[in-house]
Amino acid sequence: MLLTIKLYTMEFKTGQKITFKSPTRSGNIKATRIINGTFNGLPTVRFNGWVNFVIRQKEIIKIN
Repeated sequence: MLLTIKLYTMEFKTGQKITFKSPTRSGNIKATRIINGTFNGLPTVRFNGWVNFVIRQKEIIKIN
């Protein structure tokens, strides 16, 4: 029997704006992007050349 479990349960929708901190070489930068999908229950956005950049739960500042 195959069982699929979501790792995280968060309330967001595709098209909402999300503000998050992203660790980089020069420190944590704050960015606001539009959610374009999900990966294992986490939101994904377009960021720094990535089409599906996954945002971890601890990096989220605000979801509008």
